[in-house]
Amino acid sequence: MPTYEYECIKCGLRFEKQQSIKDESLKECPECHGDVKKIISGGGGFILKSAGAGNSASAKSCSLETTGRTCCGATSRCGKPACGD
Repeated sequence: MPTYEYECIKCGLRFEKQQSIKDESLKECPECHGDVKKIISGGGGFILKSAGAGNSASAKSCSLETTGRTCCGATSRCGKPACGD
C-alpha cells in the first residue's frame, strides 16, 4: 500500500498516511483541522539485484570496466561488437 505525504496549509505540519491508491486524498490536518495538500515527491526508486542487471549488452560483454582493457586488448571502447559475438 503506498504512503502519501501531506502538508497542512494552516499550520505547516507535514505527515504521511498509508492509503490505497483508490482512497480519496485527505482534506483535513490531524492537528489543527486546517486544509491539507498532497505533496508530490520523487518516491523511492528501485534497485536491480541480479548479476549484470541494468547493463547494456555491450557493457556486459566488455571487460574494460573490470580489467581496464577490452576483450581485444584496447584501453578504450572501439565501438565494435565484442570478440566472439
